[in-house]
Parts: sequence; structure tokens; C-alpha cells
Amino acid sequence: MTHLVGLVPTLLCMAGVVMPSAQQADHQNASLVARSVLPAATYREGSPASGSFLSTAERATAAANGVRGPASGPYFSEQPVQGFSSMVPADAGNWWALADNGYAWRPNSADFQLVAYRIDPRWGDVGGPKVLESVVLRDPDRRIPWKIVCDQERGTSLPDFSFNVLPRASSACGGTRAARILTGFDLDPESFVRAPDGTFWIGEEFGPFLVHVAADGRVLDPPIQVPGVRSPQNPFLVISDRGHPERPTLAASRGFEGVAISPDGSKLYALLEGAVAEDDDQNLRIYVYDVAKRAFNDAFVKVRLEMPSQKVNLSTLTDGSGARVYPDAAAPRAGAVSIGELKAVNDRQLLMIERDNHGDDVTAPRFKKVFLLDMSHAAERGGFVEKTLLVDLLAIPDPAGIGGDGDFFRFPFYTMESVHVVDERTLLVASDNNFPLSSGRSRSRSPDRSGPLTADATELILVRLGRPLDVDPRLLPVAGKSRSEVIRQ
Repeated sequence: MTHLVGLVPTLLCMAGVVMPSAQQADHQNASLVARSVLPAATYREGSPASGSFLSTAERATAAANGVRGPASGPYFSEQPVQGFSSMVPADAGNWWALADNGYAWRPNSADFQLVAYRIDPRWGDVGGPKVLESVVLRDPDRRIPWKIVCDQERGTSLPDFSFNVLPRASSACGGTRAARILTGFDLDPESFVRAPDGTFWIGEEFGPFLVHVAADGRVLDPPIQVPGVRSPQNPFLVISDRGHPERPTLAASRGFEGVAISPDGSKLYALLEGAVAEDDDQNLRIYVYDVAKRAFNDAFVKVRLEMPSQKVNLSTLTDGSGARVYPDAAAPRAGAVSIGELKAVNDRQLLMIERDNHGDDVTAPRFKKVFLLDMSHAAERGGFVEKTLLVDLLAIPDPAGIGGDGDFFRFPFYTMESVHVVDERTLLVASDNNFPLSSGRSRSRSPDRSGPLTADATELILVRLGRPLDVDPRLLPVAGKSRSEVIRQ
């Protein structure tokens, strides 16, 4: 069995990447060893138009970021490749990358097709990553029981909140409605893992749900709910009785931002992005899902954030007529940070990205870090995992000058949402660029963070750790073999 362990330094040297010496690595927490940039204006050739539902304000933001388009109608003639919400190893040294739901919000993403890409990062190549394959998510077998953009005649209606109003059918639906192509209005995929059988499990934010899909993008099972946890976007939330409407327990779009898989493929670890209503706002839940039983465990573990996350704000929720659904509700305090990803290192340790809710703005906090979580002693710690800082993504030592930021490289994005082990000393980290609405990289180039602004590209980096992790080899990228072959061996 040939793993990428041991091959990484060789492959990077062949690509012209300078590796730090062992002495350097021993005397610093981490260092940048490679960077690959997919240009912001990268589109999926032959795909339908997109961006019809961008608001006037969003079009102005895009134009300020140098991405100009019409005042109405589709903003783009094709689908942007977008930034990556999650990355996992594919076969033969490539990677699968999951695109976000489109333009970051349900109402503006109804003509954005949900897609997973197979890419070659091409470290050291000035052309950046190469997209090798595109898999569009779809539901021809009608596993999703609520109304979707590309099939509005059948299924459960969404709760009557203002942001849940189904738009007109969009160009994303393709030539036949029977395909039931999924859009960023229907689901918000934020993280995924690849199972030993080659299928994918997706962590979704609107429900929150776990969604099981085939390698060809076809939904295999009805989306799986978490007992007792629903966001305002959850299609099963019941608010029709205005005297006693059901109250969501999770903020909008604060569902499963991170999902990890155990080395043997038997368990999924699913991390919420926001705190549940009854919890302290700095405590996030990590649920454990038993794949064989198709059920969540009764117990969950918790991770303590450095600052508050966002709780559901019932006071702002209005129905289609503009009336407040919960007139007695008060607003919670604003959350300062979110999580960006969760991925396994072994059967007891996980990687987690924790970040502020800004790009590279002047506004505090400025906080973007990778932590190592250890679940070994959670029962003795009141259910909390241990948490150790691995990388400060706003100050990565760059002795070889790979990033062009000076001695320290900044990863200054509003959302960086991918992290994965490459070998015991190397992490891959990637950004979701929120194209065309984010401009963190250009802001980082000016002292007052004012620009001139350009839309963020999608950036992938490799970070070399000062000390090795205890990585289970079944979780690592492999050269020339499939994950199922590695599991069997």
C-alpha cells in the first residue's frame, strides 16, 4: 500500500516548492510550503446562466469588487466554479471539492446548481488547480420530500418565512424537470466526506441535515434530521398555528458546517456552526452518527469556542406578509465567530477551523485558526473535548516567501472552509471565496483595508506543522488506489 506519506516532500520539490528544513520546522509552530490559486472568474463550461436573483445591493458589491454585470437578469452567462466548502481526497492523488450553495443565502442562490468537483491542485503550477470533473447534485428518485426549485408541484411547502418563498423556476433546472437538479435554494452543502463505498455524506446547514449521495451526485436517502434541532429554513418546522408557532432552535444557516468520518467509515462526526438555543453561546455540539444503524447517538460532545457564536434571533423572523412570527422574542447578543470545518485525524482527534465573521476588515475580531480537538476524555470533562491551537491562519510563517506577504502569510478570507490531513506533518487548507461578494485578499494588501478591491480567488495552501500528528493512514490521500481498497487493506 503506497500512501502520500513520504511522497509529499518529493512531489512538492518536483513542483518547485521549497520545503523547510527539519531544523526550521522544529523551531516554529507551522510554515507555508505551497499555494495554488484558482482565479475568481472561473466558470463551468457549458453550464446554464446564474446570478439572476442577486439583489441590487449585491450587484453593487460585485461591481465594487471588479466583477461587473447587468442591472437585472442573470449576472453570469455560466455557473461560477465558486469557492470550496470542503475538500476530501479522491483517487490517484486528486481531491474532491464541494462548492457552497452559491451566493451565500437561500433567496439569491436559486439558479446555482449544487456541484462537487474533482480537482488536481497542481502545486507550484502558475495555472492553479485544474478542474477534472464536475458532479451536479440531483434527486431524480424524489428522496427529498419538500418542494424544490426544479419541482415545485410536489412535496411539503417550506415554512412561511420571508426568505423561504420559492422563486420562479430557474435556468439551473436544465432541459428536463425529471432530473430534479438541486440548487442553492434547496440545500446548503457545507461539508462532506467520502465513505469507503465511494458515496458521499454531506453536512447541510438549512435543516440541519445529513444528506447521502452517490458518486454520480444522486441523492440516495431522505435527508436525516437531528432530533430537536431545527433552523428557520428547515422545511419541517411548523409555524402555521400563529398562536403557538414552533420555535426554531438554531440560527439560520448555522447547521452542519463540519463533518468528519472515522477511519473505518463507521461513524460521522457532525459539528453545528451555531449554538443551540438552550446552550451557552460559546458551546457547539458535535453529533455522532452511526452509519450502520442510520441513527444519531443519543449523546453528543461539545467544543468551547474562543468567543460567542450566533444563536437564533427570533425577533427578526417575519412571514411572507412582513409580520413578525414571534412578536414577544428578544434578540440574542451578536456572535463573533463561527466554525469552518471539521475533519478527522484518527478515531479520537479532529481538526477544526474557527474563524471570525469578517473578511480582512478593520472591524475586530481578527481570528482565523486551526485547532486540534481530542475527544478521548470528554466524559471526564463534562462532555467537552480538549482543544489545542495548531495554526494561526492570519500569521503563518513563510520563510521561503511562497505567499508574497513577507515573513508571515495571511489567509484573510471571510470564509475558509476546508482543512484535511495530507500527511502527519502537512495540512491542506482552502477558502470559500463567496464569489463575487468577498474581497478579503485585496483588503489585506492595503494598510487601512480599503482596497482597491478585487473579488477573492479560491486559494489552496499546504501548511507544514512543527510537530507530527498521530494520523490514521486510512484517512490520508493515496496514490493510484481507491479509499475502499485502502480500507480493505
